[in-house]
Amino acid sequence: MSSWRTEPLGNRTINLDRRRIPVRSRDRKAGPYPYYGASGVVDHIDNYIFDGLHLLVAEDGENLRSRKTPIAFLVTGQFWVNNHAHIIVANDDNDTRYLAYALESADVSGYITGSTQPKLTQAALAAVPITAPDATEQRAIAAVLGALDDKIESNQRAISLAGQLLDATSEKWAALVPSVPLADLVDAQRATLSPARLGDQVVDHYSLPAFDEKGWPDHVPASSIMSNKLIVARPSILVSRLNPRFNRTWWAVPNVEVTALASTEFSCLEAVSRTELAGVWLAVRDADFRSELVQRVTGTSGSHQRIRPDDMLTIKVPDTRRLSEHDKNYALNLLDLIHVRRRENVKLSALRDALLPELLSGRIRVRQRQRAVEEIVA
Repeated sequence: MSSWRTEPLGNRTINLDRRRIPVRSRDRKAGPYPYYGASGVVDHIDNYIFDGLHLLVAEDGENLRSRKTPIAFLVTGQFWVNNHAHIIVANDDNDTRYLAYALESADVSGYITGSTQPKLTQAALAAVPITAPDATEQRAIAAVLGALDDKIESNQRAISLAGQLLDATSEKWAALVPSVPLADLVDAQRATLSPARLGDQVVDHYSLPAFDEKGWPDHVPASSIMSNKLIVARPSILVSRLNPRFNRTWWAVPNVEVTALASTEFSCLEAVSRTELAGVWLAVRDADFRSELVQRVTGTSGSHQRIRPDDMLTIKVPDTRRLSEHDKNYALNLLDLIHVRRRENVKLSALRDALLPELLSGRIRVRQRQRAVEEIVA
């Protein structure tokens, strides 16, 4: 740790805020270049002002306090930035990627001003203390963490592509087969269990927040879960009954060694086999089915509209029983790919989050973990 020093971020970076030029919506012309704001891409336009690797840091916005969206993120290539994000690069004695990780783990709450609109000024950002080794060690640490992030991102791209292929397949078959009530294709699992009966036993909890955050169930003590939950005893499709205008369809494959429970805000659909269930997935991704879900909701509140389980089962969907085994297996393979990549990302994210503070504090040196990470992401 002798080479590690704590210095203000401003001593380690070059601030490029003076080059920011906001572009009004009416003046933007569509193009290939990302136009960034405080939390990511806000548009694509026909010109750019930055080229190469840069670190963007939110200047204002609720993400400064919530931290659900990282306040700092790396961008590369050719792009434009508005005046809601600071833009910096490391100086010659530091590494930009390392500084991104350091800012991610830093507590900047004491540097944020504003009660109604949180703001992180350029001067305040420059004052944030950053502890770091020399540039060579910074680059090595960033390479280890970056390998994990790259693998997570690669998996996410595969998940997105597989989802697009499934939806394209659903659209194709919707025009070729007759429609039947969803109840003809599935059984709706209605058995529930009070988590309190399981005490501190760890369960997999399929909840709406878990779906929205990572598409993977939370692994938590049953005692932390309130109210009765659906029992997910076999591979199922969970379709959200709450606010169905938000498209939440979940391919749920429970771990046989762990009790799996799902929020009663889902309908839990089962079929006679995994291949038939894959066909059902294509049916419930049909655009007409999704539209009908929204039309049949009850409740006046925009945030608490639900469709009754029995009403969902009466909606007509493409009769995917008529698909060939080849087509249903094609869908099943894509769904299994999504499941495997999401499971891998959960493990990779846990490893990354555990390594981040250890590497950035110097408690673990890069050479102690580099080989293990290389084997994982190979």
